[in-house]
Amino acid sequence: MAAAVAVLLTACQSTPPDRSAEVARLAQMIRQIPGVRAVSSDVTNEPARGLVNFTLHVETARDITANQLAAVTTRYLQALRMVDYTGYRSELIAQDGRNRFTIDRGALPVTNGQQVISQARDWVALRQQYPTAVIKLRATIVHPNRQLPVQEWGHSNIGSIHLDDTSNYSDVATATTLLATRFPELTTLTWTVNAGAQHPAGITTSGRFPTSQELDIWRHVNTDQSIAHVDRMTINGRVTAPVWFAEETRSHDPAAAAALAQRHLPLIRGLPTPVLYTSSDQIQGHMAGDGRSTGPIAITVGGCTDRDYSAYQPPPIEQQLIDTYETCGHR
Repeated sequence: MAAAVAVLLTACQSTPPDRSAEVARLAQMIRQIPGVRAVSSDVTNEPARGLVNFTLHVETARDITANQLAAVTTRYLQALRMVDYTGYRSELIAQDGRNRFTIDRGALPVTNGQQVISQARDWVALRQQYPTAVIKLRATIVHPNRQLPVQEWGHSNIGSIHLDDTSNYSDVATATTLLATRFPELTTLTWTVNAGAQHPAGITTSGRFPTSQELDIWRHVNTDQSIAHVDRMTINGRVTAPVWFAEETRSHDPAAAAALAQRHLPLIRGLPTPVLYTSSDQIQGHMAGDGRSTGPIAITVGGCTDRDYSAYQPPPIEQQLIDTYETCGHR
């Protein structure tokens, strides 16, 4: 009987208390900060279903200042320290239209508060720099002992800039350069910078921004539209090579993809190797989730492409390119 009572008491003690009142007070305090138009909150306390969380939705003024959003962020982080939210997952979303700054702290303490506050300021500065773009930033979150529960993967350390519909590859390069020169503290985030729908192009980076040489090649391959196509460059993505140039032909004719590869691989060859180059009627090429090629054309300049030979055998034109640009002698 004593053991049963002990187990019951432990279970009761481990159930997080309802923090609706505390979250409501926090929302009211943030609502009073200049630059905030409205605040709402969602609180769920259903431990039996594994749902114990709260979210603050902060509607910001379009002209909110860096100091004002920093004050919002500071108040939120202070509340997480002052109130025992053990067991709660929490999130703050500051939003103006489709623009968002998100602090998803998960269920563990945050140890890099000053960095989060700095990123709040950076989000405002980026919005001022690109008022017609959609800018989203999910703040970097660091926990004690640098823990990263699987539930938090993909919830932090991510930024994106979606430029207006009239933008093109040149604007993408300019925005990426601006990130590198004016916001070097944001280098560690995974960034995606996209042009508008009229002239699609995109650059994705993780851990570093493109070099000037990489951006020069980016401009060259985009400028050459003798074979109509779209370009995407990825730095430190899911493939083995640290740099990946992906080209999507407007035509579904494999001959067009092959001809495009023949035109642009000599340019790619000028970059430090290895560099993955793909050309097909799909912007991600025929690359599986594990980074293996499952169809033409995929060439790792100065390296070896991991191909799934059970899925396809390189056609003669791709084999010629393999022989010319790769160094592993795959057959």
